[in-house]
Amino acid sequence: MKAFTYIVSICLALSWAGCDGDERQSTRIPPPPSEDALKRAKIGVEYLSAIIQRSPRNSLNYQKRAELYIELRNLSGALEDINEALDISPSNGLYLLTKARILRQLKRYDEALAAARRAEVLQQDTPELYILLGDLTQQKKQYRQAKLYLSKALQMAPYEGEAYFYTGLLDVRQGDTLSGIAMMQRALELRPRFVPAYVELTAIHTRLRDYIQAKDINNQGLRYFPKESALHYTRGLMYHTQKRLDSALISYRAAIRFDSTNYAADFQAGIIYLKWNSLPLAIQCFQKVMRFNPKYPQINFLLGTAYDKHGNLEGAIEQYSLAAQADAADWRSRGRLYRAQQRKYYLDTYGTLPPASPEIAAEADEDKELSSNAPDRERVQINILTPRLELKTKSDSLRSLKIRQ
Repeated sequence: MKAFTYIVSICLALSWAGCDGDERQSTRIPPPPSEDALKRAKIGVEYLSAIIQRSPRNSLNYQKRAELYIELRNLSGALEDINEALDISPSNGLYLLTKARILRQLKRYDEALAAARRAEVLQQDTPELYILLGDLTQQKKQYRQAKLYLSKALQMAPYEGEAYFYTGLLDVRQGDTLSGIAMMQRALELRPRFVPAYVELTAIHTRLRDYIQAKDINNQGLRYFPKESALHYTRGLMYHTQKRLDSALISYRAAIRFDSTNYAADFQAGIIYLKWNSLPLAIQCFQKVMRFNPKYPQINFLLGTAYDKHGNLEGAIEQYSLAAQADAADWRSRGRLYRAQQRKYYLDTYGTLPPASPEIAAEADEDKELSSNAPDRERVQINILTPRLELKTKSDSLRSLKIRQ
């Protein structure tokens, strides 16, 4: 047992020693965690937990364990540990950077940006910090500042694939779609196992209706990460846009199977089930979305529609009311609410439904054109091109770009 503990401690010391060097010179991209790496991380957590019990006031051990928790995707444990480290050493820039990374993964972007800026003030001068700031500031539409941060990161680490990726995102947000695609391809050349690049490129080519390229990039990503929920989800959106609903539903189910918290996939699956009049399954999907995000766009209206078709008028009235309250200009929800209330009144008073009205037929036509957009899970919004396929951008700089197969 002593020999085993000694080996583990040596491995941990060697792995952490690599983090102490000058990150300006360290441009090598480490591979993603393998099964062996995850096992080592679990052993490291156990080892550090024993040390922390003996020395609870050593802030560095909390930070190290937080890093291992990030690798294990235990973000709540990582945040708890890094907060403990900051309670002991509140002015440590490295700890603030770690906290910002965790908060970004938790999608608490405002808090992440605040922590990252505090780390910058404390002179945590690393490419990782500037990439993080470049991502967070462009989400706040502070594009000039984001460009400065990403340029600085690339000066410090010219082979950092992640910096090219976020530079590409910035180009797309500013209208230079082709330049953004080129930057993301460069990111994949430097870091072939970078999941976000595959996800975003699939989404971008889908919006450009370049389905062959979208599928090719998605296939490349799935070869590396066959269990990555986001890749299956964007594949589903690609099929959904082409109205290949069977294939889309298979992809959405795979996305849910590999990540049960991917409620955007449940939302899209619910739209398909609703279109097919598989009402119990549609209701189940939309109810799950409600549990994760009650303010998800269109969720009240669509859940109300599913309840309405299923004969649950009370549930429909409740959801239509919530949709109308959330948006005073939502005439569809207000119209559906009125008609659902009218039907309920006739049933309660006369025991029968009111005469059919032209609005009912119009509602059926509306339901056939349900949107498959998922606005709050996509990082970049791109306007779909017209049939002429003309890219109308502010400054497309690579108009002759040929996408490598």
